[in-house]
Amino acid sequence: MKLEKPIDILVQRRAAIGDVIMTTGVVRELKRKYGTNANIDIATDFAEPYRNNPHIRNIFPVQQLPDVKDRWDIYYNLDDAYESNPTEHYVDNYFYRAFGKNTLDHSVELFPTDADQTAVDIDLKELGNKFIVVHLRNWHWSAKNISMDIWLEVFGKVFEQRADFKVVCVGGRSDHFVDHPLFLDRRDVYNSQQIKYLCDQAACFVGIDSGPFHCAAASSTHIIGLLTHLRPERIMPQGNHTAITTLEDCAGCNDTQQRPIRQLVCKKTTTPCNNNFDTVAITQAILGQL
Repeated sequence: MKLEKPIDILVQRRAAIGDVIMTTGVVRELKRKYGTNANIDIATDFAEPYRNNPHIRNIFPVQQLPDVKDRWDIYYNLDDAYESNPTEHYVDNYFYRAFGKNTLDHSVELFPTDADQTAVDIDLKELGNKFIVVHLRNWHWSAKNISMDIWLEVFGKVFEQRADFKVVCVGGRSDHFVDHPLFLDRRDVYNSQQIKYLCDQAACFVGIDSGPFHCAAASSTHIIGLLTHLRPERIMPQGNHTAITTLEDCAGCNDTQQRPIRQLVCKKTTTPCNNNFDTVAITQAILGQL
């Protein structure tokens, strides 16, 4: 069927970068379903992940949207999809809102430009052909901030056995970095498209649920996910990846938080989950990818 007037579709997910990246598969599958019979627009306050996306027409900040009923034929609001249903996989929640029960491709995607690749290629010459990407997160929601004691113990164990690779730190300026000759600081340097391209060349990505984690999910690299409040089946990307969960008995507490989830309330009050990991398991997972 070829429609004279294409269907205008709006897909909304206000925030944040990782959450928006997780919607990209929905948009791809909508375009695959309708082809040229649909124009797809995005409503978000974090537009960068949709930069260069070939499946969309326009991007609107949420507060600057025209009247939805007057402008679009179909509206998919993905806000609070997983926050209201946290016992299902985050991406599956998005897909169910758009398609109901389905067997579609739930992978996410990003589209680095030639300029994005050129910027990263400069660093790749310095890094050589063996490196890993890590995100030493340090922001709000302390349960998601793996303690530096854990990170330093892991790096120490890894370097005892291998020191023939480098470590690239990505994320924001508030995140942690290790001042060491084998580390390259690229916090606040790469955009999401560039992190994806960097990860395509990396032996693995190591980190917790975050923006860089989901950038890595769009790449071909192996992800070693360090999980505290989330169970692996809620957040790990599709594919053969490695999930390592905190040793605390309350791991996966996100399932029991008040809906829709706006913040994490730790029943132990001190989020000990972020400082209780099997560092040998993390070490072995990294070494297994080098």
